[in-house]
Amino acid sequence: SDATPMPSDYLEANRCSYSSLSDSIFLPGMYGFVFITGLPLICFALHGLYRLMKSENTLPIYVFNLLISDLVQICTLPFWIVYYRNGHVWRFGRVLCSLIGCMFFVSLFVSIFFMCCITLERYLAISHPVWFRNQRQLWKSWIVCLALWGLVSLFTSGAFYFGFEEDQNIRCMENYPAQKKFAIFQLIAMTTTFVLPFIFLLFMYQATGRNMRKVMLMSDEEKKRITSLLSLIIIIFTAVFGPYHIIYYVKYIGILILQDSCNFQSSIFIYCQIALGWLSLNSILDPIMYIFLRKDFIRILSKTFPFLQHFDCWRRRAYGQAAHKSSISTPSESVQFR
Repeated sequence: SDATPMPSDYLEANRCSYSSLSDSIFLPGMYGFVFITGLPLICFALHGLYRLMKSENTLPIYVFNLLISDLVQICTLPFWIVYYRNGHVWRFGRVLCSLIGCMFFVSLFVSIFFMCCITLERYLAISHPVWFRNQRQLWKSWIVCLALWGLVSLFTSGAFYFGFEEDQNIRCMENYPAQKKFAIFQLIAMTTTFVLPFIFLLFMYQATGRNMRKVMLMSDEEKKRITSLLSLIIIIFTAVFGPYHIIYYVKYIGILILQDSCNFQSSIFIYCQIALGWLSLNSILDPIMYIFLRKDFIRILSKTFPFLQHFDCWRRRAYGQAAHKSSISTPSESVQFR
């Protein structure tokens, strides 16, 4: 039958069951908070980038794509709010389920690689300035961004068709109970989207800091701002993506080593859902990170929103006045921490 079943307290999947209402308050509440808070923040940040582009004829491409990925993710949240509020019952059709699911996870995981690109740019601009200046074509940055969007979309779409069954009329993008083949696939995917980027970010942070100490023409204030940016990227990455990947590593390893993982999956179901909801905070923290650390961003936005002048004064006292402007630039933006 094509009729959509009514929500029930428990949804049966083979011999396993989980409470479909256990996350009906937390996830809609979390996603509602992120939507209400994150949407104006992202629009605020994108408006600042637009003003920056008009006034200085420059566009931070990787930051722009990072914010676009956050915007795409936020636009999917109303669908998930309805879905979880109705006890994991999808009411918008299978096609829209696939589309919204892909948009959500693609935007989520592509943002990780844009963070890596931002960090890599800072490292190259400081450690290899001569080579870097010779590679300042904007089209190269756009090709990298398009390639990342395409590869992550292709990989994620393949994962959905591989791991999620289409014979369910109620659930959307949920594999419960997960099978061993899907667990192996997810462990490989999570290593690619978390473990390797985390190692890369740590290496870039240490290498950038080590080489930045050798640069004599850069003021201490500028070094502090660059260090703050890299530190915040690692903190946001670890705090937002860490809990999700840790709990899902435990889940999928448990599926592989346990003979019967049914009860195990049921027992950690609510923790997996909390970690999933926690991921959405990425859409709030990314624009805050950029707004707070770019003084030129605040300066340009204050022309539209005069109240930001007070924040700029506070920020000036917190960081101190730079002795001179930085000449370090990246191919996708003029990185001048003024």
